[in-house]
Amino acid sequence: PHPPRLVYCSSLAAAGPSTPERPRREEDPPAPVSIYGRSKLGGEEAVRAFADRVPSVIVRPPIVYGPGDVEFLPSLLPMAKLGLALKSGFGPKRYSLIHVDDLCTALLAAVDRGPTVSKEDPARGVYAVSDGVEHSWEDVCTAMAGALGKGRPAVLPVPQTVSYMVGLGSEAVARLRGTVPILNRDKVREMRCPAWTCSTERASRELGFLPTIPLAQGLAGTLAAYREAGGR
Repeated sequence: PHPPRLVYCSSLAAAGPSTPERPRREEDPPAPVSIYGRSKLGGEEAVRAFADRVPSVIVRPPIVYGPGDVEFLPSLLPMAKLGLALKSGFGPKRYSLIHVDDLCTALLAAVDRGPTVSKEDPARGVYAVSDGVEHSWEDVCTAMAGALGKGRPAVLPVPQTVSYMVGLGSEAVARLRGTVPILNRDKVREMRCPAWTCSTERASRELGFLPTIPLAQGLAGTLAAYREAGGR
């Protein structure tokens, strides 16, 4: 398109959590619960501020996984191997996910079609994308175990206070090692929420986006790539 578009890859964290009864939609007022989410929302606001000069589109993916993943797979793999999945809190947890290849498809679609962002309408030109399924945490862990050729893991709920302390401890260890922790208190704030799901209706209608990689297939391919890269 002319002039060329800016496509900003934001995050569902910028919009904030959903509820187990209703996935989040683009027209819902943003309500981020983490520093990460607020930083992503700040990026969206910066993009919108120049909407009259730079045609832009905002894409909000949920949990992204696939080859090169350094967060999601490494956190799931040890639990799947042990046959024991930890869950923050005691209630149900539901998540939207997307394979990185499907995300790239959505980003490219946003380059070619659909409205661009507007200062007047905060939902215009904003698109949530996922694989189109609302996954329970148990189903996610079972899919990972299946990719390893193992049966359904047992799920052990962990009190929120324990999750917070684990995040705090992970930060302390990372500081000593000079690394960046996968789990921290900011991530625990997100984990406390019962649902992180989003509707892809608008992306389907305006961008023609249709996900092609279901979770089981995507995890199997990710695991194969992880092994080829030297993981175990």
